[in-house]
Amino acid sequence: MTITLTLDPQTLTEGQTISASSFVTSVTDSASRSITKYSVYDSGADGGYFILNGVKLSDGAWHNLTAAQFAQLQYVAGPSGGSETISVKAYDGKSWSSAYSTTEKTTAPSGSSSVSSLLGELGVSSTITQQVTSSDSLNYNQMLTILQDAAVGGMTATKFSALQTLASMLNQSGGLSTSAYVQQIADDVILGNPANAYWNGGSSTTTKLGNLSAKSTQTQVDELIGKWFLGTDLPSLSLSGIGESNLNPTYQTSTLPLFGNTGTPSYLDVNQGYLGDCYFVAALGETALQDPTLIENMITNNGNGTYSVCFYINGQPDYVTVNSQLPVMGGGYVWSNGSTLEFSNGTVDDWVALVEKAFVELNEQTAAASYGGHTAGNAYEDINGGTAITLSEITDQTFNTYNLNPTESTSSLTSLMSTLSTDFTEGDEIILSTPNVDNGNLVGDHMYIVTGINLTNGTVSIQNPWNTAYSGSLQMSFTDTIAQLASDNVSIYSTTGTKVA
Repeated sequence: MTITLTLDPQTLTEGQTISASSFVTSVTDSASRSITKYSVYDSGADGGYFILNGVKLSDGAWHNLTAAQFAQLQYVAGPSGGSETISVKAYDGKSWSSAYSTTEKTTAPSGSSSVSSLLGELGVSSTITQQVTSSDSLNYNQMLTILQDAAVGGMTATKFSALQTLASMLNQSGGLSTSAYVQQIADDVILGNPANAYWNGGSSTTTKLGNLSAKSTQTQVDELIGKWFLGTDLPSLSLSGIGESNLNPTYQTSTLPLFGNTGTPSYLDVNQGYLGDCYFVAALGETALQDPTLIENMITNNGNGTYSVCFYINGQPDYVTVNSQLPVMGGGYVWSNGSTLEFSNGTVDDWVALVEKAFVELNEQTAAASYGGHTAGNAYEDINGGTAITLSEITDQTFNTYNLNPTESTSSLTSLMSTLSTDFTEGDEIILSTPNVDNGNLVGDHMYIVTGINLTNGTVSIQNPWNTAYSGSLQMSFTDTIAQLASDNVSIYSTTGTKVA
């Protein structure tokens, strides 16, 4: 049984989009079976790429697709002259064919796809056009303006093609340089993202949105821009999915400074609030304690009331844009520290609350990041409960896990304390979780910030992220011996590896 493919080399102009099936002239199956799947690969040598339903597929990797998906697959040529290898395999339900390859060659157009021409097709002002063409670069404000200008009147085939070409030029040889943040969110608007399936905008219910297309209305384009550039796709405040009642919250614009009067993030800024995300805010607080510069670099002020927040998913940066609107409780509800913010709260700064909101939106994106599409909503309740993996998502480091139990020997605990003392002194982040049993100042099923390791005394200093918002009798800052923690069956997590530069 043999499957044979005949591939046709293609010569395209810079940024040109074609159907991926154009590369395949014929497919022959000696067993006369129907082809049910295809797998595609492009080397990425000249910046070209495949798009499936608006989502850009990564270069240098095989992507398995159904026959229906392959029929929808598009290929976008690179932003400058060059060539790259395109490879295709086919599957007939029994076996895969060998890989067949051809060459895609990109040539420069006769001036029609120059940057100035592209921006002219998008209705961009001469001022922005001159700024971009004179520097061969794009910043956040310029890309935002280009998209907003292109949105007027909705999309057309010409404008959509021009935007795709513009996206193909970002950070490519002979193209336009920009930050990793701007490139990602521009791609999310132009090329698509599975999280574009729905729009929430703070409502308890979602409406369909969809990826950008040549037929997108101005409203759809504006919402896509809002989702990625302006942070206006606000998470739902409903907590019905976790069996909790809301405290009459509404979104209001925060007037607090980002990092308080000192301008430096502190672990004491963390106040968990009315949501079970101790695993996340404890990791944030620990990072602020051990590496405040990382927190400062994690958040970038865009200068228009929005912020870029950077996380790391599988070792790759993933950016979220949030605005300054935060959930404020109504009905006279107020925390012990005087804050009326429903979730992460404080009275001197709002960086924790903003990063928490960004984490909610990140959750929507990562949950939707599959060909299957959207599997979780853009809602605060979706981050209720989690694990220490957030240490990696914040610091881009792996971590070691130490599960303690009452049978631990003295020598084993002494060795662990030595390890933790070295880790803490070197600036590694350490957090601690409890089983579902309350004991002393430890609350069951909770995550804590570790603020110190005393090797001589065999003690661990601990901070509860409930912090000053809490009004009960438990101590928020306390010390336990490692032996007591072992008897309480706690787990300890300590980062390891190279820190984010």
